[in-house]
Amino acid sequence: MRILKLSIPLIALMLAAFPLGVGAVSSTSYQIIPEQGFLSTHGVEATSASYQLQGAISAVAGNPTSSSYEQETGEGFEFYCGDGFVDPAGAGGTPAAESCDGNALNGATCSTQGFASGTLTCSSTCAYVTSACNTGGGGGGGGGGGGSSAAVPDAPGVGDTIKTLGFSYKNSFLLFGTNSSTTTSLKVNDSSTGVTFPTTTSWQKTVTLAYGLNTFKIIASNSTGNSTETVYELYRRLVGDITQDSKVNDYDLSKLVKLWGGKDRGGDFNEDSVVNDYDFSMMVARWGTSV
Repeated sequence: MRILKLSIPLIALMLAAFPLGVGAVSSTSYQIIPEQGFLSTHGVEATSASYQLQGAISAVAGNPTSSSYEQETGEGFEFYCGDGFVDPAGAGGTPAAESCDGNALNGATCSTQGFASGTLTCSSTCAYVTSACNTGGGGGGGGGGGGSSAAVPDAPGVGDTIKTLGFSYKNSFLLFGTNSSTTTSLKVNDSSTGVTFPTTTSWQKTVTLAYGLNTFKIIASNSTGNSTETVYELYRRLVGDITQDSKVNDYDLSKLVKLWGGKDRGGDFNEDSVVNDYDFSMMVARWGTSV
């Protein structure tokens, strides 16, 4: 479903009428019912004298219009990054095929991507994330005889809670993970500045995220040498840009209504594990912006 031509005055009206609470939201001209049971079977509908806004789980029939918007439906409705299906090139007007989508990896694994082992995941832009894949090999220390020497550190790990995030709306982000107890230094993108070791087997660093894909290359070192490289990727989205077209507009609003009351991270701009009026206010504050 696509909602077009939703006016800025309408957004201001909705923001003014939204209380910071839960449950149905209403004014003298419309009512939004975000309860999960209602959403999962019917959708969400808001009406006034000048518009009608509907959010539905599946495509709605017909092509309703008003003086302020046009709602279009068709077979392209389900084709977009984030629908949980790997769409082929040209599906629903998409310019290129998706490599993956959510948990759908199209049969790919770390091995098919040239790694020895690990867990392959999918980013918010429907591209493979190989940060949890391992190159294998172990540092191997040269075989000659004589006394034993310390081995190079194992490749640093990335924390389980951030390993498969894929994206964030934050501009500041805490990277963290595990490391060998023999590690004496750890670099993120060739810099050890800001890297700390809460314990002998853990590391962390606060990084700044730029809009788009951020790639972090992490290497541990000791007197013997360097570990293999761990690569972690995280995409930073513009707050309010659920559709990932680099701007905040009525398409994003229609998807926010669909996600209302749930925990989908796509609509959870303040990342508090619920899509609600706080996220709506953050979207309105950035209405019309782009990157």
